[in-house]
Amino acid sequence: MSIVVVGMSHKTAPLSVREKISFSSEDLKPYQELQKVKGVEEGLILSTCNRVEICAAIKNQEDLQKTAQAISDFIQNYHGFLEPNLSSYLYCHEGKEAVRHAFRVAASLDSLVVGEPQILGQVKEAYRISQQAQTLGPRLHRFFNRAFFVAKRVRTETKIGHQPISVGSVTVQLCQKIFKELSHKSILLIGAGEMAQVIVDHLIQKKIKSFYIANRSEESVGELRERFREHSVFVQYVPLEELDRWLFKMDVILASAASPQFIVTRKLMEEAIVQRKQKSIFCIDISVPRNIDPDIHHINNIYLYNVDDLQGIVKENLKHREEEALKAEHIVQEEANKFYEKMHQMRHWNTWQSARA
Repeated sequence: MSIVVVGMSHKTAPLSVREKISFSSEDLKPYQELQKVKGVEEGLILSTCNRVEICAAIKNQEDLQKTAQAISDFIQNYHGFLEPNLSSYLYCHEGKEAVRHAFRVAASLDSLVVGEPQILGQVKEAYRISQQAQTLGPRLHRFFNRAFFVAKRVRTETKIGHQPISVGSVTVQLCQKIFKELSHKSILLIGAGEMAQVIVDHLIQKKIKSFYIANRSEESVGELRERFREHSVFVQYVPLEELDRWLFKMDVILASAASPQFIVTRKLMEEAIVQRKQKSIFCIDISVPRNIDPDIHHINNIYLYNVDDLQGIVKENLKHREEEALKAEHIVQEEANKFYEKMHQMRHWNTWQSARA
């Protein structure tokens, strides 16, 4: 039995490619199709704004390369990806390197923002959904529990997570670079999920006095509204179907919704900028797939940034984390070697599963 990871990340593929092969966390169909891929015994799908990966347990070591190719074909065929050179964006990690890679991902060493805490939660959510879809068996169960242990050890033994930096915090930092003072700006947040909550926390620190949240339902905005109420901040709920009545009022639009299509279209923004009499609007779309039509960048006085545009700010912020990241890398390498050696000491995975970690 061996482990293989096939996927792409912000390091190997642009946003325009990643968004075309992203998987919805609410859809179990891809897991059902993954079970049909020849050679895959167990599988987990991780799909975030910065990466799409499939981790699989493979029964026969001899078929590893064939199975890896089959997984690559599955990714392409499932999404109807027409570009012939998709493989140029994909990486494939096998055996010990696959173990090390998965541990690095869980420990946030392969993230756009090294040390950000959100990725561990995303991996755990992928683990939960894989269990629900019944594609996660005893082998990957033990494997990912070990990955969670490694991530916890990195957090405990290094300071890589101190002075937290995340995509959400960098998004707010970009806003402040643009305006310097945010407290009197009209800001619209599209979406009310985990990333939106991170953004809200950082906006509160910037003394925001009023805020707009657009979402499918007002009920899901409740938690964010409560957070603002504690800080005497006014929150206006905006139904998605009424965006055309509100966009012209906004100085900043931040999109982080889980929508498979554009929520903010070029037509909507063309109308909004006319209503604003050409007063600038700044848009930051950290969603994958994107929620804001990238064509709006061609409209005068509208400025659009996406998740890949944040990398410059991230690099500035991470210089002080380099030493802690090196310590974390040593921990990951040590744990990957131990895990891989133990895996191969046992003649059968079932025997290995019952052994103590």
